[in-house]
Parts: sequence; C-alpha cells; structure tokens
Amino acid sequence: MSAPRTRPGFLAAGDLMVDVAVSGRGHEAQIRLRPGGSAANAAVWAAACGASAIVVGRVGDDSAGRLLATELEAAGVASALSIDPSAPTGTFVTVDESIAADRGANARFQPAHLPDVLTADVVLVSGYLPRETVKAALERATGAWRALDAARLKELPEGGNAVLANEEEAWLLTGKQPEDAVRALGERYKLACVTRGALGAVAVLDGELASAASPAVTVVDATGAGDAFAAGLLVALAQGEPLAQALAQGCRLGATAAGTAGAWPSVEN
Repeated sequence: MSAPRTRPGFLAAGDLMVDVAVSGRGHEAQIRLRPGGSAANAAVWAAACGASAIVVGRVGDDSAGRLLATELEAAGVASALSIDPSAPTGTFVTVDESIAADRGANARFQPAHLPDVLTADVVLVSGYLPRETVKAALERATGAWRALDAARLKELPEGGNAVLANEEEAWLLTGKQPEDAVRALGERYKLACVTRGALGAVAVLDGELASAASPAVTVVDATGAGDAFAAGLLVALAQGEPLAQALAQGCRLGATAAGTAGAWPSVEN
C-alpha cells in the first residue's frame, strides 16, 4: 500500500483581477464576469491538487476586491490582501479576440505591502508585478521551491531557484527555441521550464531534461492555462514526484483549464 501524498503549502504572490469576457454585439452579446489574475488562478488550481494554498496580493477598496476575497475563500484558498485606498481592483477584459487590462492596484503593489517572510513549500511569484516587488518577494521566499513566472520580464531578477516561461517569454529572455532556451535557463536555476501550448512543455531539473505532451483538448478559453500548469507542476514536485510525472500533471491541468470556460477549476476537479 502506497503512502498518502503530502499536502504541501503553496503561496502565490501576484496579480488579482476581475476577468470580463464579452462576445457578440449589442443586446445579443454574452458577458461573463469571474475572478482571476495570475496569483489567484495558480493558487486555486494548487488547492485543487491538494495543496494548502494562500494568495498574497493587492486589491482596491471596492466591490471587485471583496468579490475576489469571497471567491478565493469559497475555493478553499486563504488570502493576505492589502487594500489600496486610491486604485481600483485590476480588471482584465476580453472582447471577442481583443484584450484590455487595467492593472489597478496591482501596479501599485510595492515591497512594503509584502509580508516580511513568504513561507511555503512552494512560493510562486508573478513577473507581472512591479520589478522591485518581484525582487523583494523572491528574496523573502523560503521553502523548497521559490519560483518565478517570467511573464513579460525582459531580464530576470536575482533570487529563486525555479523559473517558468512560455515559448514567447523564453525567446525574449534567451533568443532561443524552447529546448535550447530551457537548457540556458537551467544553467542559472535548479528548475527551468518552458511551456509550448498544445505541444506540451519541456523542463530541466538539476541538469536533467524532460518533456511532456499536452492532452488533446478543444480550446474554449486559454486564460489561466499557464497558471494551472504552474500549479500542477510545482505541487507535484513538492510532493516528491519525478520531473516527467510533474510535467505531465502540469500539462493535464493546463489542458483542463484551456478546455473550460473560466480560469478556475470546477468543483469536480
């Protein structure tokens, strides 16, 4: 009989957004309002994987911020949210295939708003935060996995022992294709991972290269798929899974997110 899997702690520091999806025009349009943001997405998927999850972020003193806190609690995720009295909660809007984002309080998330120590088995820091806040969060992180979601960073700050990027982000950082990019990033980090959408992901852990394919899925909404992948990968590694199996779990969760409407798992997951 196998030993029960551990329940790792997972802390996500980063964006908190209200996502608005609009399709169609006029009075025939369909509009969906839902909670989102990279930190919230990753933490909710981590909780769905069995982790004890918490989000550290910044919201406005408004109904959107209160909605996010309520929805995180309902998803079994704790939150440590600072309130910005002058800026609104961030909003991400998709109109058909066009996007617009008002970063709101996220753009004003400063190092002073972070806890003195970020303690968990996995600490995932979003590169969408102000650069000085990303750097401070990585410096204050403790635990086995101190990971950076590269997001749109052109240069990676010091700190952390893991980095995750998609193909485009990896190219911006290294000028290389995924496998060569992940090897280059692996020279700096214990774990480096590059996601490839429908083609899966490739990673290097302690110099060992592994890859995994993504399950076939009809994409409904790719928003948050990368956050789901990150949660699946890092939780599996924190539970002691080998890299190949951890990558496979990340790909499975990323595909599940892409194949459903909304960035968060359903209750069944």
